[in-house]
Amino acid sequence: MVLLSVLINIVLPVFIIIGAGFVAARMLTIDAQTLSRVSLYVLGPALVFSKLVETTVTGTDLVQIVVFTVVGTLLVLALSWVVARLLRLNRSTESAFVLSCSFVNSGNYGLPLVLFAFGQAGLERALIYFVTGAFMMNTVAVFVASRGQAKATTSLLNIFRVPMIYAIVIAFAIRAANLEIPGFISQPLGLTGDAAIPVMLLLVGIQLAGVSFGKQARLICVATLVRLVGGAVVGIALATVMGLAGVTRQACIVEHSAPTGVMTGILALEFGTEPELVTGAIFASTLASIATMTLLVAWIS
Repeated sequence: MVLLSVLINIVLPVFIIIGAGFVAARMLTIDAQTLSRVSLYVLGPALVFSKLVETTVTGTDLVQIVVFTVVGTLLVLALSWVVARLLRLNRSTESAFVLSCSFVNSGNYGLPLVLFAFGQAGLERALIYFVTGAFMMNTVAVFVASRGQAKATTSLLNIFRVPMIYAIVIAFAIRAANLEIPGFISQPLGLTGDAAIPVMLLLVGIQLAGVSFGKQARLICVATLVRLVGGAVVGIALATVMGLAGVTRQACIVEHSAPTGVMTGILALEFGTEPELVTGAIFASTLASIATMTLLVAWIS
């Protein structure tokens, strides 16, 4: 019964939107890179800013979730880097592999799943994970993605090309100063942010339409295993070490165990870092998560 509910209410809607993008790409001429840049430079920052200024989670819970997200992401990144080294991957493929394993789909997949499993309290905590993960995605992930084709110094500078980090800093500053955003600013930002998730999913479908998985099938399988199983094990262990409890523990573990993030495909395309491998990992990990996330939610509930 739980599996059927997750399939119908969470996973199926995601795949319907991805499928629409896939069909559109087969029937129309669509510039995927232009669409990815709209997501990266406009829609994504608006989404993160609007969600961050609205959250009601504060104090110890907020700090714990932020620390969990940062440390957990870095631990999975280290694990994936070790696996990539053991596989003797070249620099570009190594960056794509690490990108695929380390950064999760905490937004359009994680948020509705947490809401379904743990209610509004879980959703508010998942939003903090999502915002912190967005910061990691637009700093560490940008560095990982761009280092596949660029020098380390250039990769570091590429972090400051992405407006998401500025949106996060400004949102925190507004919250710290207890400022109220005028409606003529908050409304268009919220509306623009709401468009981010479906556009990102459409972009996955567009990318999938031009992808052949044959050459990368083995790496995609390994990346999926590291992301789903490795991510869950790291998340459970870290939550235990940090002493997380209740809905905070549940929301953090579920978010940390989500499939590969849609934004990783956008970054891989933007920086030319093996986008076929990353997009394949997004697709495979999302499909495989039907089983892994159902078991995980049932176990920690």
